[in-house]
Amino acid sequence: MSKHVFFKKATGLLFFIVIFIVTNLAFPAVIRADLPSAIRIGLIRDFANRDSISIGNTNINAGYNSNGSFSSVTNLQSPNGFTARVSGGHVALYSGSQRVFSFTDTGRGAQIACANGGTIRLGNYSYRGAIEFRPSGGRLSAINVLSPEEYLFGVLPVEMYASFPIDALKAQAIASRTFMVYRTNENRHRVYGFDLCDTTCCQAYRGAGREHENTTRAVNETRGRMLFYNNEIILAVYFASCGGVTDYSENVWVQAKPYLRAVRSVVEHNPPEWTRTFTMAQLTTAVNNAGGNIGTATGFSISRTSALGRAQEITIYGTSSQWIVSGEAIRNFFAPVGGALMSRNFHIAGAGGEAATISVTDGRSVVSGELSTFNITGITAQQTAYVFDGNTLRRLEPAPNQTVSGSSVTLVGSGWGHGVGMSQRGAAGMALLGYSYRDILLHYYTGVEIR
Repeated sequence: MSKHVFFKKATGLLFFIVIFIVTNLAFPAVIRADLPSAIRIGLIRDFANRDSISIGNTNINAGYNSNGSFSSVTNLQSPNGFTARVSGGHVALYSGSQRVFSFTDTGRGAQIACANGGTIRLGNYSYRGAIEFRPSGGRLSAINVLSPEEYLFGVLPVEMYASFPIDALKAQAIASRTFMVYRTNENRHRVYGFDLCDTTCCQAYRGAGREHENTTRAVNETRGRMLFYNNEIILAVYFASCGGVTDYSENVWVQAKPYLRAVRSVVEHNPPEWTRTFTMAQLTTAVNNAGGNIGTATGFSISRTSALGRAQEITIYGTSSQWIVSGEAIRNFFAPVGGALMSRNFHIAGAGGEAATISVTDGRSVVSGELSTFNITGITAQQTAYVFDGNTLRRLEPAPNQTVSGSSVTLVGSGWGHGVGMSQRGAAGMALLGYSYRDILLHYYTGVEIR
């Protein structure tokens, strides 16, 4: 008979999973839960700290920020567009070599908007709303000022494939809207004059040029809806794929949040499977790059896992000492030797790529076999994991992990991203099975309300 273990996952020669509940969790309340009338997006990816910024429009209005809205001062036309740069301490607009307007009122944001209500083109990108230019040290940065829903038009097709089922896209729209408000409340970028940036530090955003009818529909049909826990807006994080099970927030960002609990995600749509092999010489390089000195690397182990089997700590052994890497830092540790890992959801295949045999124990006896022989089974109401060996269902207890030595180590993994919150490929998989966006969100975010 086949053996069954909750959450198909190996971390080495011996393997364990114990699912637990974290109680009495405290986390800071986020008071504001309404949508602002406008949101300010720092275009730091392509238009920050520039000598000049090219404007492709031939007909624009120039003006200032007036209580969060664009207030036009003059209309400008140029057959070849415009260039914004700093001149005499002020933002100025040029048509060719001729200066055609200077924003001399430094107490208000220097802004431009398309004269006919269309989008503003900066370089190879186009943006809804207004563009504000901020000078600093003779250089220029751009901020896109627009409505929150229009911002989401440019987020969704970058963060999720527009070809995904509509209910997955709607789940993403609500998660992204919620995340937008939560991050805005944190004021991380306020000192720079904007609410959010356009990178994955906040949410990837590429303006109007990437908009798609499917993602725009998802935003419009969920307009204004967000996620709440105990009447507070939540940190609605998400990621590409978990490879079978999500993770607890405290395993990634230290702080435990009651709505970011680990859940099964067994219907992921085309989850990525990956393999990475590192020589001992590469591991030595990675340790040196991280500031360590272990001599020459001689071995590698997954020295600690989370309750659900994700690598929580790795140890690199050397001729003179050892080096330990914990949490999400594990993924970036390998960046100098071929790129960061796709996830922490991996196990050791063995030195030189040999197939690994895994074992689970309930503290009394051991069940062993190849990874493919272990399948998902249920859990108790107390969230305790059990292993079924074909005859007996037994509670799992911790067991040691695998250590390898030799010339190389091979990691076999699945999933992509930090693993906390909503799995986007899991959302697509659920939607393909007929689950609604509400079903998806209530599955991945524990105990939340949608309103």
